[in-house]
Amino acid sequence: MPEDEYVWLPRESILSFEEAARLARVFSGLGVARVRITGGEPLLRHDLTRLIQLLSDNPALTDISLTTNGILLAKYADQLKAAGLSRVTVSLDTLRPDRFTRFTRSRRFQDVLAGIDAAGAAGFAGTKINTVVVRDENDDELVDLLEYAKGWGAEVRFIEYMDVGGATQWSRESVVTKDEILGLLAEHYGAATAVGVGDASELPAPADRFRLPDGTVFGIIASTTNPFCRTCDRSRITADGVWFQCLYAESGVDLKQPLRAGASDEELAAQISRSWTVRDDRGAEQRLQLVDRGALYQRDRLRSDPHREMHTRGG
Repeated sequence: MPEDEYVWLPRESILSFEEAARLARVFSGLGVARVRITGGEPLLRHDLTRLIQLLSDNPALTDISLTTNGILLAKYADQLKAAGLSRVTVSLDTLRPDRFTRFTRSRRFQDVLAGIDAAGAAGFAGTKINTVVVRDENDDELVDLLEYAKGWGAEVRFIEYMDVGGATQWSRESVVTKDEILGLLAEHYGAATAVGVGDASELPAPADRFRLPDGTVFGIIASTTNPFCRTCDRSRITADGVWFQCLYAESGVDLKQPLRAGASDEELAAQISRSWTVRDDRGAEQRLQLVDRGALYQRDRLRSDPHREMHTRGG
């Protein structure tokens, strides 16, 4: 969770659903086929299913997914499915209610489990569970989380703890690396084998996927210790229309200003193409080379610019 005191984006700056859908249409005209709705918590946005419907009306978008903390998922799962949402990813770092409260500052643990249940009942396939692994916090729950996910037909994505946004207490020592995660799981299941691209049923993703001897498949996102910058094809548009081409980027491209100033789809596409063609973002690789690596931002810098928080730029 972000720091207790931070700056919210002004309400009047937020893109309308129609504006967001239009930007998605421009990007899809340039070859983008997948869109993920994230946050913050996207289900807090009033009438989110309207945005899902607008996106699903675009035939160029073949995959529309949503990342949520799961607290409101039970309420909206059926509506999201009916609106055209393809897949759901739920963030869940622990199966212990006391730890959940410490991680999330919320006591609604049972609501998250109910949300995962509701996603299955609504007919969602390919459900993912995102787990950020932090040393001495939840690294003793990897097996429990895998077994829980198996029970729901979901796939876990273990994520190395990243030094971004509100992670102001981040340190190298708190990162449980991909190799360590594989070792911990091997102690219980036996060694996992890598799932090759040709063997994967999912679309390409930042996660390296592995299969346990019992057939269970899981993923590890190792962007902290093994960055995938050179193959990264993802970017983010904030709720107020700033386009970030890298999670670590200091600044982004304002697409809202030309959008609201009357720019045509062709003009927007040209601006996007120019920026993407010359991009040289290597944020995770650059961070890896730092000798005295600490958290990316401290509290004062987070409060000075709301776009630096991950709940704002969709981390």
